[in-house]
Amino acid sequence: MGLSKRSIEMLLDLVEIKLSYMDISDREDARDMQVLERAKEELSCLERGVDNIASFARVLRRPGRPRTVLA
Repeated sequence: MGLSKRSIEMLLDLVEIKLSYMDISDREDARDMQVLERAKEELSCLERGVDNIASFARVLRRPGRPRTVLA
C-alpha cells in the first residue's frame, strides 16, 4: 500500500515547517537536519512519481581512520 498524493503533500509540508524552525546548536541537531533534508528529497521524488529514490538507510560519515577496538 502506497501513500496518497495528499498524504505525501502533507508530510512534505510538515518536514519543511520543521526545517524552517530548526536551530542548529550541536552535532545531533545537524544530523537531524540531514535526515529531514533526505526525507524532504524522498517525499519530493514520491510526489513527482520518480522510481529511483536514494537509499535512506545509508549513514553518511566523513572518511578517516578506522575506529580501533580496545580489548
